[in-house]
Amino acid sequence: MHESHEKEGVVKYTVQHATARLLLPPEMPELFSWRRRLRQLELIGEDAQGLGYGNISIRLYASPRFLITGSQSSGLIEVDQRHFAEVSVIDLDRNALRSKGEIPPSSEALTHAALYQTRSSIRAVVHVHSHAIWSAYKDHLPTTKAEVPYGTPEMAYEMIRLHKRHALADLGVIVMGGHQDGVVAFGRSLAEAAGEILKLIPARG
Repeated sequence: MHESHEKEGVVKYTVQHATARLLLPPEMPELFSWRRRLRQLELIGEDAQGLGYGNISIRLYASPRFLITGSQSSGLIEVDQRHFAEVSVIDLDRNALRSKGEIPPSSEALTHAALYQTRSSIRAVVHVHSHAIWSAYKDHLPTTKAEVPYGTPEMAYEMIRLHKRHALADLGVIVMGGHQDGVVAFGRSLAEAAGEILKLIPARG
């Protein structure tokens, strides 16, 4: 087990990560499929500086645990079980989590964790980057405060605040006001969560 700090692109929390091979849940083919589609649309990917952006997760069974794409895997065209981490313990106040897998979890794991804590019926969370969606819907859809950076407990608490303030139910979209191009969607399934994002993409024509 080791402790690490990283850089979307950069991990800002403390993680106790145990290197281990994961047992994959039945939803894994769907997870691979949606991750591939979002990568093809460049909603998940890698910027010019080589830093990854975007991540995807699913709740594991009826527990608070969730499976999320791993750190620095966003730029990969294809991923497999080696590129996911299982998050089991989250402490928002201490900015810390515990995980296992062949690589540590994404830099936005705290944000995903907060949404899973708001409602047990939320089964999937998708975080993407889209300048078109971000610029069109910032301050029109629920939007986090501009001074709150990504990957922090403050961002996680913003998810909870907005969920309560806007009476968001099992699915919805939150724009990350202080994280340019960042958008988060959640739902009762990956299809619902990702579908909320796809509905907002401007038609090309």
